[in-house]
Amino acid sequence: MSFKLAVATSLLLSTQAFAQNSVDTIIEKYNVTHCKSELSALASDIIGSKEHRLLVSNQTSKEDFESLLVSGVLEYKDRQSHIIFSMSHSGGHCDVAYKESFAVKNPCIVVREEVFKKWVFKGKLNDQTHVFSHKRDDNFVGYMTSTKDGSYCLVSRQKTSS
Repeated sequence: MSFKLAVATSLLLSTQAFAQNSVDTIIEKYNVTHCKSELSALASDIIGSKEHRLLVSNQTSKEDFESLLVSGVLEYKDRQSHIIFSMSHSGGHCDVAYKESFAVKNPCIVVREEVFKKWVFKGKLNDQTHVFSHKRDDNFVGYMTSTKDGSYCLVSRQKTSS
């Protein structure tokens, strides 16, 4: 009976470990000392329960300065996206951000209604690239860039918190 209880407990603990996303694992593995909760919260919000694969692109830790750059792939039901999380700490101040990019095989006018329907139009960077901000968060910005033939749309979203 105690053996069955031990096996059940270890299975429960192993599924709880999978509840963490890879950013939490990276924070532990690379001994990130600053901005842990901010980075973890942002990654949790963005990744959720989606399949993902991340790798550390760069880490710096010198006296009162620490930075971390993590890149990877995030899986959705209908697409994959490239994602980058960044964290820097200097002078007691944390900056945490993420940027995600993906291509959609639709014209940007269609994507506008699917991805940015409730976002506020901010302007154009050029004839192909439109900029939006989330209606409830000015730190959450989106970009749509149409390919020359208009058949694909490159979408990027980024969010910063400090």
